[in-house]
Amino acid sequence: MNKIKCIIVDDEPLAQDVISDYIGRLDFLAEVGRFDDALSAIKFLNNESVDLIFLDIQMPILDGINFLKALSHPPTVIFTTAHRHYAVDGFELNAVDYLVKPIPFYRFVQAIEKIKERTNTTTQLIEDTNAAFFKVENKKIKVHYIDILFIESLKDYIKVVLKDRSFVTYQTLSGVLALLPDTHFVQIHKSFVINYQYVNAIEGNMLTIEEHSIPIGRSYRENAMKKIYLTGKKGWR
Repeated sequence: MNKIKCIIVDDEPLAQDVISDYIGRLDFLAEVGRFDDALSAIKFLNNESVDLIFLDIQMPILDGINFLKALSHPPTVIFTTAHRHYAVDGFELNAVDYLVKPIPFYRFVQAIEKIKERTNTTTQLIEDTNAAFFKVENKKIKVHYIDILFIESLKDYIKVVLKDRSFVTYQTLSGVLALLPDTHFVQIHKSFVINYQYVNAIEGNMLTIEEHSIPIGRSYRENAMKKIYLTGKKGWR
């Protein structure tokens, strides 16, 4: 299973060190960047995909609240701040948790568990490993991996496009990607994961799956092309 890729956005070096230490204690988390200000983080996110942001609120130039509002497809966020009165703003932006400094390790773990619970209540692997259950409205539907063409991120939801239909479910793209087998799926853009066995054509920074045109992100291209071309050499499906 893929690790949860995290970045830290905080203008206090000591606070960064604390969160970095906590991330290092959990083997399913991976720190991929830390930033002193929101503008540097935005520049990074324009080229890279992350699963989780540990985000301070009071920062120079652009505060954490407005930074999050500026992201068109924000990752999962856990706010870290010394000020309790921002909690309402944080939860209105669908933050998973709101940690008040100084942050004890047990509260950090509780916040991470909330992320795991959110994932488990929306998508579950079944024993035969060929399908998953997705929660749609008030029921769970079984979907075989072979029927999934691609998955698109819609902020706090994902759109699952199948051969004959599509549906939307409350889930993050990173959450569902961690559950999908890499023998079928690869992320090609910060907002798209595809079943690479169904690629019909590639032209420039776009690929085609049936009648759907999907963009290829620069930072994902090399890994995606390796899997797509390898599948093509072996023969489709």
